[in-house]
Amino acid sequence: MPLRLLVAAACGIILSAALPPTGFWPLALALTPLYLLVAGSESSRRAFWLGFVFAAAFFTLYLLWLPLSFSVILSPAFWALFPLLILILAAIWGGTTGLSRWLGGKGAGTLWLLPAAWVLVEWVRSQGYLGFPWGALGYLWLDTPVAQIADLIGVYGLSLVTTMLAALFAMPFLPLGERSGHRPLYSLFTPVIPLALGAALWGAGLARSDLPVAPPTETALLIQGNVDPLGRMLSPSQELSVHTDLTRNGQLDLATTPDLVVWPEGAVLGLTVDGVAGEPVREKIQQSAPHSTFIVGGRAHNGGRSFNSVYSIDEQLLDDRYDKVFLVPFGERWPLVETAAPVYRAIFELLGLPLLQSTSPGPAFDPLQTAAGPVAAYICYESVFPQVQRAMVRRGATVLINITNDAWFARGNGARQHFDMGRLRAIETRRYLLRAGNDGITALVGPRGEVLAELERDAAGILKVDYGLSETKTVWVRYGHLFIPLLTAYAVGAVALALLRRP
Repeated sequence: MPLRLLVAAACGIILSAALPPTGFWPLALALTPLYLLVAGSESSRRAFWLGFVFAAAFFTLYLLWLPLSFSVILSPAFWALFPLLILILAAIWGGTTGLSRWLGGKGAGTLWLLPAAWVLVEWVRSQGYLGFPWGALGYLWLDTPVAQIADLIGVYGLSLVTTMLAALFAMPFLPLGERSGHRPLYSLFTPVIPLALGAALWGAGLARSDLPVAPPTETALLIQGNVDPLGRMLSPSQELSVHTDLTRNGQLDLATTPDLVVWPEGAVLGLTVDGVAGEPVREKIQQSAPHSTFIVGGRAHNGGRSFNSVYSIDEQLLDDRYDKVFLVPFGERWPLVETAAPVYRAIFELLGLPLLQSTSPGPAFDPLQTAAGPVAAYICYESVFPQVQRAMVRRGATVLINITNDAWFARGNGARQHFDMGRLRAIETRRYLLRAGNDGITALVGPRGEVLAELERDAAGILKVDYGLSETKTVWVRYGHLFIPLLTAYAVGAVALALLRRP
């Protein structure tokens, strides 16, 4: 058993390099030995520990940017909290492998069930109050042709492709008596099957790479203010001046007025934008580009509630507001903070912070209405939740706009992981993605997920881009809501079949 645990840990370490930004996608084969070990394990308890050790090694490396970043920004004490997160994630994947082995039985039954169970758990991790979808396997295909089928099956479909290939590669290595209840099926499970499937997916992706996309007909200025995220070294009025000055300067080299100006998350934090009280702020914003539509990140308040918001402004008028729905757990939203205030206060003091107020979630994933029509404007963390963009595009959004503040990712791969995961949303919806980050990554991403333009990080700057609008709704946008129910039905069927075959 110790040797098997070491192999599982090695598989987790190797797999962490398969996902972006490293992106060595062939290393996804590291999942195959884990699946083989789980399917051949003598008990569900041993299968649990295989999944647990694998996930602990995987997430320790993949999420190492968390303590590297937050120990610098907040306190070295953040290193003490990191193991708790790893233990939780490891227990989730241990539970997945253990339950799959228990329900599927030893051998082929587990390999039929585990790929679907794995993806279902990925989906569950993206739901609810504590949603944290980092580490979904579908992203490892991002810079390959296979990613282009995401407009059909989404990121969860790409994850299923990964887990299916791993199970098919593992099947021939099972002892003959554990492969299937029917001997004629033995010959089917050879490496030829997954290789042929992989080649077919690769070819399908290449074909979809040639599909026409909307031509660039619009212009935009993406503003990167590079304001200190924690110390807020500038006053709100000075931060406003940073963004208005950049916007004004950005127009000097343009032959025409930009259709759109996008400021990052929290660009007008501390200032009132809506209502009569917000008229002076809206006037200053509009004066920096008099005939453009603005997409601006700020803060909204309603009674005692506070929202992380994005505004659309045109002709100094507030056209619409979207409030962030998916909030960062333990970053913007503090579970049970009212009843556990002493505990939170002690933790915050350890990190050198006062007791922070929770942000309230917005009501729905509605497109932001602008003078140019509805757009899918969403905030920071929401870029890794595919249901956000899919819902907005289904309701008419013609372009994706992600405003963010990734200055919290001080060290490591966190900011690049966040950006790369968000790129897949462009493929799923076949929309241009305009991304404005406080200190980066500010970029234009095309409908094929390709980076068309990008600003250097950690410096104030302006990115002038041309983009197109699209009203096409992809298969994923129209029918993506059916994927999880169908996958659940398959998993239930696989469990039923495994139970029927047991002696």
